[in-house]
Amino acid sequence: MGELFKLKSLYCLLAALSFFACSGNEAYNQFRSIPDEAWEKDLPYDFEVTVTDTIDSYDVFLQVRNSNSYAYRNLWLFVQFATPDGQIRNDTINCELADAFGKWHGKGYHLFSLNLPYEQQIRFPASGVYSYAIRHGMRTDRLQGISDIGLRVVKHTNQ
Repeated sequence: MGELFKLKSLYCLLAALSFFACSGNEAYNQFRSIPDEAWEKDLPYDFEVTVTDTIDSYDVFLQVRNSNSYAYRNLWLFVQFATPDGQIRNDTINCELADAFGKWHGKGYHLFSLNLPYEQQIRFPASGVYSYAIRHGMRTDRLQGISDIGLRVVKHTNQ
């Protein structure tokens, strides 16, 4: 248990350092830790993005951290997106976390971190708070092996 805590602490520190190193284009970057790497089926993780820039376009990424104890190749996510004026959109996303041979796509050693494109080159039509609620859509009630879920919003660049 102590080793897992140290490993999670190291990843959080690295994520914080990368946040400050890349903060020029980042509008938002947050993770929610999943207690005991056991994600309850009906438990959403919420992210609130305050938008003031309605001119530039942005890329939105879902971020997943999984351990070797995750039993599947993919992860189905249900994303509920709400605009400041109350409009709601629901999306179902299939995230491929490993290849056909079981090799994880994410970066890491014991804990694998993967950024998954969700939306690209979007413009937020109005200033205000945009909400994202993410829950898993797998067939198990208590999904083991996912340690964190995150959301990252960056200003789009043509590189």
